[in-house]
Amino acid sequence: MEAQQQFEQFLQRSGLKFTRERQQIIRAIIDFDEPFDVDRLLFYLKQRGEKTSKATIYRTIQLLLESGSLRTISLSPTDARSTLYSLCGKFRAYDLLICTACGKVTDIDKQPVCSSCQLIAKDHGYKLESHSLRIFALCPQCQKKGLGS
Repeated sequence: MEAQQQFEQFLQRSGLKFTRERQQIIRAIIDFDEPFDVDRLLFYLKQRGEKTSKATIYRTIQLLLESGSLRTISLSPTDARSTLYSLCGKFRAYDLLICTACGKVTDIDKQPVCSSCQLIAKDHGYKLESHSLRIFALCPQCQKKGLGS
Protein backbone atom coordinates (compact mmCIF):
# COMPACT_ATOMS: atom_id res chain seq x y z
CA MET A 1 0.00 0.00 0.00
CA GLU A 2 3.00 2.30 -0.51
CA ALA A 3 1.17 4.32 -3.20
CA GLN A 4 -1.90 4.81 -1.03
CA GLN A 5 0.18 5.94 1.94
CA GLN A 6 2.13 8.36 -0.24
CA PHE A 7 -1.13 9.76 -1.61
CA GLU A 8 -2.69 10.10 1.85
CA GLN A 9 0.38 11.96 3.13
CA PHE A 10 0.31 14.28 0.11
CA LEU A 11 -3.37 15.06 0.67
CA GLN A 12 -2.74 15.75 4.36
CA ARG A 13 0.19 18.09 3.58
CA SER A 14 -2.02 19.85 1.00
CA GLY A 15 -4.87 20.28 3.46
CA LEU A 16 -7.14 17.96 1.47
CA LYS A 17 -9.28 15.07 2.66
CA PHE A 18 -8.83 11.41 1.79
CA THR A 19 -12.46 11.03 0.74
CA ARG A 20 -14.28 7.77 0.14
CA GLU A 21 -14.17 8.42 -3.63
CA ARG A 22 -10.42 9.05 -3.59
CA GLN A 23 -9.92 5.89 -1.54
CA GLN A 24 -11.99 3.84 -4.01
CA ILE A 25 -10.05 5.24 -6.96
CA ILE A 26 -6.58 4.61 -5.50
CA ARG A 27 -7.56 1.08 -4.45
CA ALA A 28 -8.86 0.34 -7.96
CA ILE A 29 -5.63 1.67 -9.46
CA ILE A 30 -3.59 -0.52 -7.10
CA ASP A 31 -5.69 -3.52 -8.26
CA PHE A 32 -4.64 -2.94 -11.88
CA ASP A 33 -1.60 -4.94 -12.90
CA GLU A 34 -0.99 -2.88 -16.03
CA PRO A 35 -1.35 0.67 -17.35
CA PHE A 36 -4.94 1.91 -17.62
CA ASP A 37 -6.99 4.77 -19.03
CA VAL A 38 -9.78 6.77 -17.39
CA ASP A 39 -12.56 4.90 -19.18
CA ARG A 40 -11.22 1.52 -18.03
CA LEU A 41 -10.96 2.80 -14.46
CA LEU A 42 -14.51 4.17 -14.54
CA PHE A 43 -15.85 0.88 -15.96
CA TYR A 44 -13.97 -1.11 -13.29
CA LEU A 45 -15.38 1.05 -10.48
CA LYS A 46 -18.93 0.77 -11.84
CA GLN A 47 -18.57 -3.03 -12.11
CA ARG A 48 -17.68 -3.07 -8.40
CA GLY A 49 -20.77 -1.02 -7.60
CA GLU A 50 -18.80 2.13 -6.76
CA LYS A 51 -20.44 5.43 -7.63
CA THR A 52 -18.14 8.09 -9.01
CA SER A 53 -18.00 10.43 -11.96
CA LYS A 54 -15.44 10.82 -14.71
CA ALA A 55 -14.76 14.34 -13.42
CA THR A 56 -13.92 12.97 -9.95
CA ILE A 57 -11.58 10.43 -11.53
CA TYR A 58 -9.81 13.12 -13.54
CA ARG A 59 -9.44 15.35 -10.47
CA THR A 60 -8.11 12.44 -8.39
CA ILE A 61 -5.71 11.40 -11.15
CA GLN A 62 -4.37 14.96 -11.24
CA LEU A 63 -3.76 14.81 -7.48
CA LEU A 64 -2.12 11.39 -7.82
CA LEU A 65 0.19 12.78 -10.52
CA GLU A 66 1.07 15.77 -8.31
CA SER A 67 1.76 13.46 -5.36
CA GLY A 68 4.18 11.37 -7.41
CA SER A 69 2.06 8.24 -6.91
CA LEU A 70 1.02 8.02 -10.56
CA ARG A 71 2.75 8.60 -13.88
CA THR A 72 1.60 9.01 -17.44
CA ILE A 73 2.64 6.73 -20.25
CA SER A 74 2.20 8.18 -23.71
CA LEU A 75 1.09 5.63 -26.28
CA SER A 76 1.96 7.73 -29.28
CA PRO A 77 5.13 9.53 -30.23
CA THR A 78 3.00 12.29 -31.81
CA ASP A 79 -0.39 12.35 -30.03
CA ALA A 80 -0.28 13.55 -26.42
CA ARG A 81 -3.97 12.67 -25.97
CA SER A 82 -3.34 8.92 -26.12
CA THR A 83 -2.14 8.47 -22.56
CA LEU A 84 -2.30 5.69 -20.04
CA TYR A 85 -1.61 5.92 -16.32
CA SER A 86 0.39 3.62 -14.07
CA LEU A 87 1.49 3.59 -10.44
CA CYS A 88 4.95 4.93 -9.74
CA GLY A 89 7.54 3.56 -7.48
CA LYS A 90 11.24 3.78 -7.04
CA PHE A 91 12.98 1.04 -9.02
CA ARG A 92 9.79 0.36 -10.96
CA ALA A 93 10.30 -0.23 -14.67
CA TYR A 94 7.88 0.62 -17.47
CA ASP A 95 8.88 -1.28 -20.58
CA LEU A 96 6.18 -1.56 -23.22
CA LEU A 97 5.63 -2.56 -26.83
CA ILE A 98 2.91 -0.38 -28.34
CA CYS A 99 1.22 -1.26 -31.63
CA THR A 100 1.15 1.78 -33.91
CA ALA A 101 -1.98 0.51 -35.68
CA CYS A 102 -4.36 -0.82 -33.01
CA GLY A 103 -2.78 0.64 -29.85
CA LYS A 104 -2.34 -2.74 -28.14
CA VAL A 105 0.10 -2.46 -25.22
CA THR A 106 2.32 -5.40 -24.32
CA ASP A 107 4.51 -5.49 -21.24
CA ILE A 108 7.98 -6.80 -22.16
CA ASP A 109 10.56 -8.84 -20.24
CA LYS A 110 12.24 -6.37 -17.96
CA GLN A 111 15.46 -8.20 -17.09
CA PRO A 112 17.44 -7.52 -20.30
CA VAL A 113 16.21 -3.91 -20.45
CA CYS A 114 16.93 -3.33 -16.75
CA SER A 115 20.44 -4.73 -17.18
CA SER A 116 21.08 -2.46 -20.16
CA CYS A 117 19.74 0.58 -18.30
CA GLN A 118 21.91 -0.20 -15.27
CA LEU A 119 24.98 -0.43 -17.52
CA ILE A 120 24.17 2.77 -19.42
CA ALA A 121 23.59 4.71 -16.19
CA LYS A 122 26.78 3.34 -14.63
CA ASP A 123 28.84 4.16 -17.75
CA HIS A 124 27.74 7.78 -17.43
CA GLY A 125 28.27 7.95 -13.66
CA TYR A 126 24.57 7.88 -12.82
CA LYS A 127 22.75 5.83 -10.20
CA LEU A 128 19.66 4.27 -11.81
CA GLU A 129 16.41 4.64 -9.87
CA SER A 130 13.85 3.82 -12.55
CA HIS A 131 13.42 3.75 -16.29
CA SER A 132 10.79 3.71 -18.98
CA LEU A 133 11.06 2.25 -22.47
CA ARG A 134 8.37 2.51 -25.13
CA ILE A 135 8.85 0.63 -28.38
CA PHE A 136 6.44 1.60 -31.15
CA ALA A 137 5.92 -1.30 -33.57
CA LEU A 138 3.28 -3.19 -35.52
CA CYS A 139 1.77 -6.15 -33.62
CA PRO A 140 1.45 -9.59 -35.30
CA GLN A 141 -2.34 -9.29 -35.71
CA CYS A 142 -2.07 -5.92 -37.47
CA GLN A 143 0.72 -7.25 -39.67
CA LYS A 144 -1.56 -10.12 -40.76
CA LYS A 145 -4.30 -7.59 -41.56
CA GLY A 146 -1.82 -5.62 -43.69
CA LEU A 147 -2.04 -2.53 -41.50
CA GLY A 148 0.80 -0.07 -41.04
CA SER A 149 3.40 1.09 -43.49
